[in-house]
Amino acid sequence: MADNQESGAKLKRQETTDDILDIALNRDRKSQRSEKSETSQEQSTTARKFANIESNAYYRIVFGEGEPEAKKEQVAKLLAYDTTLDKTENKERLAAFELFKEWLMDQRKDMAQEIINLTDTDAFSELKDVFDQMNQGLLNFEKQMAPLTDILDAVYKLRMASDGAMFDVFREIQEDKEEEARIAALRSEQDAELERLNLEVASIRERNLVLQGQKSWFGLGGTKKSALQQIAKNESQLDGVRSSISVLESEIDNTKFSRESRFAQFAEEKRKLRELLDITSEEHKERQQALVDSANGFVEMAETRTSNVLEHLEGINDQVDRLGDSNGGMRNVYAVISEAVEEAEAANTRTRDSLVEGPDGESNIQQMNRENKKMAVEEHVTALTAAKVDTMGTFSDLTAESYRIKSMKDSNNNQVAKTRSLNSKGVSGVASRLSTVLQGVSMAALSESSEVAQMTLERMNEQTNRITQKEALKNAMGISQENDALVKAIEELESYGKIARAATDISREGYQEMKQNLAELERTARDVSDAVKDAVAVGADVMSDSSSDDKERANTETSGTGSDPFGRLNQ
Repeated sequence: MADNQESGAKLKRQETTDDILDIALNRDRKSQRSEKSETSQEQSTTARKFANIESNAYYRIVFGEGEPEAKKEQVAKLLAYDTTLDKTENKERLAAFELFKEWLMDQRKDMAQEIINLTDTDAFSELKDVFDQMNQGLLNFEKQMAPLTDILDAVYKLRMASDGAMFDVFREIQEDKEEEARIAALRSEQDAELERLNLEVASIRERNLVLQGQKSWFGLGGTKKSALQQIAKNESQLDGVRSSISVLESEIDNTKFSRESRFAQFAEEKRKLRELLDITSEEHKERQQALVDSANGFVEMAETRTSNVLEHLEGINDQVDRLGDSNGGMRNVYAVISEAVEEAEAANTRTRDSLVEGPDGESNIQQMNRENKKMAVEEHVTALTAAKVDTMGTFSDLTAESYRIKSMKDSNNNQVAKTRSLNSKGVSGVASRLSTVLQGVSMAALSESSEVAQMTLERMNEQTNRITQKEALKNAMGISQENDALVKAIEELESYGKIARAATDISREGYQEMKQNLAELERTARDVSDAVKDAVAVGADVMSDSSSDDKERANTETSGTGSDPFGRLNQ
C-alpha cells in the first residue's frame, strides 16, 4: 500500500514537472493550473491505482456470479492463512484485500459525491420566492380588501345608529364640501389679490427708481423737487399697499376649514363615507377589480409556488432513493466481507492452535519452522483483526446510515404528501374561500345599498308625509279661512241687504214724495200757465169787443190736448 502511494506521488511529481516544461516551451499557455486541471490529475492518479481492480480476487468473488453464502466462503478462504503458501503470498492476499476495501471506499465516496452533486441548489431560492411572492400576495390582497371592508363597516355602523345619523352625517359631508369649495374660491381670490398687490409694489418701486434719476442742473444736481414730491406720494401709496398686503396675508392665514363636526363619535365612519362619496363609480369598479385580480393572482401564484416546491421535494426523493440503493449495495458487500472475516479468523485460530505445540521428537529446525509459521499466522491474524475493525466499523456506519436514509425518505414522503395536498386541495380551498369572500363583499355592498335605499325611501316617505300633513293642515285651514270669508261675505251681504232695504224704503218714500211733488208741480204749472195765458190775453180781452161766445170757443180750444204743454203729465 505504501509502495502504491509512493508510486502515485512519483507519478504526480512527474506530471507536475511535465506541466512546468510545457509552460516553458509554450509561452501562450496560462501561468497557473486551474482547479479543474488539478482535480483531473487527482482523478487520473486514483484511476491508475484502481486500474486493475477487476483482476482483484476479492472483486471477482464479490461482484461475480453466485450466492452470498458461497461468496462469503470464498472470501473467507482467501483471508485465512494458507500454510501451503509462504508468508509473502499470504501478505499479498491481505494487500489485495486492503486494495479492494480502498476501492470500495472510493466507490462509496464517488456515489456520495454524485448524490451531493444532485443536491437541489434552488431550495433556498425557492424558499425566498415563497416568502416574497406568497406573503406579498397576501399583503396585496389585504391592502386591496381593507378599504372596501372599512367602508362597509362604516356604512353599517352609521346605518345602525339611532336618530338617522347616516343622513345627518351625509348632510354634514355635503355642507363640508360646500364650505371647502367656498374656502377654495376665497383663497383663489385672495391669492390673485395678493399677486396683484405685490405687482403694484414692484411697479411703485420701479417708478421711484425712475424718478430718482431725474436730476436738476442738466443732470449735475440733486433729484428734482417735483420728482421728490412724486416719490413721497408714491411712498405713501406704497405704505398703503403694504398695509393692505399685511391685512390680506392675515386674512389668508385665517382662511381655513374650521367647521366643527356635530358627529365626533362617528369621525372615522364619516371619513370612510366621505371616501366612498369622493371616489367615482368607475374608480370603485377599478378598486374592486383590483381586489379580484389580487385574489386571482394569489391563487395562481400559490399554485405555481406549491408546484415548484413539490417538484423540488420529488427530486429529493429521487436523490434519497439513489442514496438508499447505494447504501444497500454497500451493506450487502460489507455483510459478505464481515462474515468472511469472522470465518477467516476462526480458521486462523485453528491454524495457530495447531502450531502452538510440535510433535514428539521435533527437531530444532522443525521447531523453528513451526514457530516461524506460527508467528506468520499471528501477524496475519493481527493484520486481519485491523481489517475486521475497519470493516465492522464501516458496516455499522452503513447500517446507521440506512436508518437515517429511511428516516429522511419517510420525512420527505410525508412532506411530499402534504405539499401535494396543499397544491391540490389547499390551493383549491383557498381559491374557494377567496371566491366566497369576494362574493360576500359584493353581496355586503349590495345589501348595504339595499338597506340604505330602503332607509332613504323611508326618510323620503317621512318627508312627503310631513309635507302632505302640512298641506292637509293648510287645506283645512284654507277651508276655515274660506268659511270665514263666506261668513264675512254673508255679513257683508246682510249689511248690503239692510242697506238695500233701507234704500228701498228711502227710495219708496222718495218716489212717493216725488209723485206728490210732480202732481203739485202739475197743478202749479197749470195755474201758472193759466196765469200766463190770462196775462197774455189780458190786453186783448180788455181791448177786444168780442162776444162772450168767442170767449167760450177760445176756452174750449184751450182745453184740448194739442194746446196743453203738460198733457203728458195728465196721461
